[in-house]
Amino acid sequence: MTRSPSAQLVRTVVIGALVAWSLAPIGIGVATSLSTQADVQDIPARWLPHHATLDAYRSLLGGTGDPRAGGTVSESGAFAHAMWNSASITLMSTLAILCVAISAGYAFARLSFPGRGALFWAIVATIAVPVFTVVIALFGLMADAHLIDRKLGLVLVFVSTTTPLAMWLVHNHVKELPAEPEEAALIDGCTRWQAFWHVVVPQMRSGIAALSAIIVLSVWGEFLIPLLLTSTSARSP
Repeated sequence: MTRSPSAQLVRTVVIGALVAWSLAPIGIGVATSLSTQADVQDIPARWLPHHATLDAYRSLLGGTGDPRAGGTVSESGAFAHAMWNSASITLMSTLAILCVAISAGYAFARLSFPGRGALFWAIVATIAVPVFTVVIALFGLMADAHLIDRKLGLVLVFVSTTTPLAMWLVHNHVKELPAEPEEAALIDGCTRWQAFWHVVVPQMRSGIAALSAIIVLSVWGEFLIPLLLTSTSARSP
């Protein structure tokens, strides 16, 4: 069915308005980052900087208290070090969560063993428990294990808090995959592990990619756990 010109115009205007609404905060943030402190404090506010400058970025990366960049004082290299900590913790956590979640999700979806249903729902039920309700006990546990201010401690916490959701998503994804290719591989002489690695995992590529993005965003955006379990800037993301 061909749209009328008026309907096409309305559709274009609505899409344009939604795009502008979504991109406007990003544009304002970029413009502000390129402005001097005088431009930021100017009344009425400027939509575009009067004199564009990179002083804010130099201050952030180089560590300075230049008032032209807003007067923020930071140690040299602190931002780059924090970014490296965030990236490394996110990468390690994502890989660990994927390994555990994919294996567990597949096992609960395709294998039969005593207590499978009860164990699966017991793990999934932990998704409903907010992490801030157990932070005191969690801090004591990590302190007793000497994992405060260590990347390994953060990774273990992220794995324990994010794996239930990831496992549930993998379980649902595997349940929707056809079982015939795996059954054919088992009949042809593959072991269960070989069938899983060479048949099921390739079938899950799109799901694994989507799950990886969810995990990365979840771990990268976490603030409370790193704040509680790191005490020095050397480990803080």
